[in-house]
Amino acid sequence: MKKTIIGIVAAVGFGLLAGGTMVGVNVAAHNAMPELFSEADSGLEETTASDETSAETSETQAEAQNANKADMGQAAVLDVSAIVEQAMPQVVSITNTMLIKQQGYGSLFDYFYGGGAVQEYEVPASGSGVILKKTADELLIVTNNHVVEDSKELSVTFIDGETVNASIKGTDSTIDLAIIAVNLKDIKPETMSKIKVASLHEEEDLKPGQGVIAIGNALGFGQSVTVGYISALDREIQTEEGINSNLIQVDAAINPGNSGGALLNMEGEVIGINVAKYAKTEVEGVGYSIPIYKALSVIDNLSNAKTKVEVAEADQGRLGIYMNTITKQQSDSFGIPQGVIITGFSDEEMKGYEGEALMPSAAKEAGLLKNDIITKFDGQGVDSAESLQKLVKYYAAGDTVSVTYMRLEQGEYKEHTADVTLKAKPEAANPEDSQAPDLGVPDNGIGEDGEPSSEEELFDLFKDFIDENR
Repeated sequence: MKKTIIGIVAAVGFGLLAGGTMVGVNVAAHNAMPELFSEADSGLEETTASDETSAETSETQAEAQNANKADMGQAAVLDVSAIVEQAMPQVVSITNTMLIKQQGYGSLFDYFYGGGAVQEYEVPASGSGVILKKTADELLIVTNNHVVEDSKELSVTFIDGETVNASIKGTDSTIDLAIIAVNLKDIKPETMSKIKVASLHEEEDLKPGQGVIAIGNALGFGQSVTVGYISALDREIQTEEGINSNLIQVDAAINPGNSGGALLNMEGEVIGINVAKYAKTEVEGVGYSIPIYKALSVIDNLSNAKTKVEVAEADQGRLGIYMNTITKQQSDSFGIPQGVIITGFSDEEMKGYEGEALMPSAAKEAGLLKNDIITKFDGQGVDSAESLQKLVKYYAAGDTVSVTYMRLEQGEYKEHTADVTLKAKPEAANPEDSQAPDLGVPDNGIGEDGEPSSEEELFDLFKDFIDENR
């Protein structure tokens, strides 16, 4: 026991001696080279601070990474409920009661040899729209032209289910866009507090692979949501309404009733107005939308138009022209502008209209010539004889309207504008005759529905004129 105690004391003494020696050495060295130990001490302190900063930076980076992962996760699983909640009040459902005219046949003789009265049918149709802006008197909504054309009655249903009547403000068939207006007096304060004006993405920075959300009145059942990605840009498609160009292609489902609705990015901004779906049994996941950045000028122009009220047929104004459609295919084939070509005037006899009463031509008096191609009527684009006819019904005799047209001059087409004062509709020789010709904006009697039977036949109508000026 005594030996054990002595051993422990000796060990402790040795430890104290060694520790004192190390302290002495450190003190002596510190006194001899203070600058060295000053830098070393400083380095230790900086290392400690750096470790703390590094830890904070790591935490910040981790938070950022987590946020990015959250965003990526949101895109991956497409949980867009927060975006949709903010966007739904910006979208409306549109109901259009269309007036369809169809030739009726009272007998087999009428069917094979022509005849029978024209019958009219009211057909309901549904679409969507995006709230564009609020003016002093109106709420303006952008949609597709084909959603509101041929409308007899037009109504809009908001996010809260409230339905009000609407009127057409402006249409452009060349890009398939329209602006409709709702009188603010017709909107209840409770409804006004729940709706929102859409935020438009005007930059030309869209890329394939970006996530998108489509909102619209699919199948007429009310607002619904589909999600997907941008598949491609600048697409061109052929629809029943004509050719649509420069479209966004998406894989989000866009079904009947979605037309005119909103295509959103993941920030909740409207990047496009949904327009069509390529529907074939072998095709799936192909929808289209008109990009906002390409439509801004048209939207602004239509928004500034006068809200339209259809004029009674007896009071409607007339251009007094015979006309034909220049389709996009014909435009590309012959190198001429797309639009409505003037093939004659109502103050002269035309093939297929021999013996008809002649009437003064408002277009001719304003300086338009045969073979001029009308592209805009009152600032609204027209791409067919049918679209021009539909616009004229909103203008009365005596109204002065700006008409934009292309004229071939020294081998190239140049744009001109003329102010045309519309003429009154002539009295029919027999008011009871339902087949009395409408000489307001008639076709030239070639082919069916104002269309030539072939491109060559159309070209024959004005090739001599083109040859003389080339």
